Amino acid sequence: MTKKPILLGSDIYGRTGRSSNHPLAWPKTAPTLDLIRSFEWFESSKYIEGAKILPRRLRAFHDQGYIDAAYDAEAKQAVTLDVRHKYGLGSGDTPIFPSVIERAATACGVALKAAELLADGGIVHSPLGGAHHVYSAHAAGFGYFNDLVLGILAMRDTGVERIAYIDLDAHHGDAVEAAFTYDPNVLTLSIHEENCWPHSGTESDPSYHVYNFCVPSGFNDSEMAFLMEHAIIPVVEAFAPDAIVIQAGADSLKDDLMMTLSLSNNAYFNAIQLLRQRAPRIWVTGGGGYNPWAVVRCWAGIWCILNDRDPVSEPRSTEEHKIIADLRQWPMITAPPDNWLSSLTDQESTGDIRESINQKTKAMMTSF
Repeated sequence: MTKKPILLGSDIYGRTGRSSNHPLAWPKTAPTLDLIRSFEWFESSKYIEGAKILPRRLRAFHDQGYIDAAYDAEAKQAVTLDVRHKYGLGSGDTPIFPSVIERAATACGVALKAAELLADGGIVHSPLGGAHHVYSAHAAGFGYFNDLVLGILAMRDTGVERIAYIDLDAHHGDAVEAAFTYDPNVLTLSIHEENCWPHSGTESDPSYHVYNFCVPSGFNDSEMAFLMEHAIIPVVEAFAPDAIVIQAGADSLKDDLMMTLSLSNNAYFNAIQLLRQRAPRIWVTGGGGYNPWAVVRCWAGIWCILNDRDPVSEPRSTEEHKIIADLRQWPMITAPPDNWLSSLTDQESTGDIRESINQKTKAMMTSF
């Protein structure tokens, strides 16, 4: 693969949001883009500003009634009780505030751009979107339109036949799995915390290329490496994808206090390094993540990995330090530890490989 990676983004994430402590207001996409573009080795020609999708193109996955309701809710800044019950719009997870639907539509536009850029191979990193909980007619999980499904469908339209979707978010990628369960040319694989919302993804069906790894609290780097070596990479290699889509939600990190997994960002870097070697097209997206300092460092480090650079050497400049230091604090954290401000990389979170992980892996590979 000789093409240099492309970074996709949008300034809409830096100029819109909510004046509240809602997770949708916490900064992560905009400071990630700022940090990446501050690297002295960054090539500005490799950054492309995304444009919002035309509403009619959302029909590739979303129901027209749902599309109309979403845009109407944004225009009126209100939803009726019937719309909330029917479409999930205006709930605690999916509030309506200025430009929220425009933001979601922009993430979808970026997804279509990623598909276009990857038609002939390459790597695209878009640290935004990753709305893996949104169904064709229902908003959920801080998401309004499913950019992942739309991007995969757009890739198929360009002639890419076999696509592997790998979900690293702490929550199950339920809506993406549901969209492609019966498509023999799309593999869905999700690693997620057990016994947590949306309480799905407890079973796998290798006959339909559906793989789910429910992992226990405290899931560590050693266990992730074990899964990669003994299950995930063998499954992906057997599928022989033409493209791999990686949803890199960062809420599986130990520093993410909303969840209880214990990965360092090194586990993300290692996983992406292994996966990028398994297909001629790689698209990495954002996703969850509820500690802005941890998310920004992780996603900026992923850009380093995709460019064959060691995240350990970044950041070095005062500007980079300032971008991380200026992040508005996550409500439960009064002050960031020094390592969040001085390095992109975490201390490794190694540990024993518990028997439950070993048994899940054996059971998966036996059925595989």
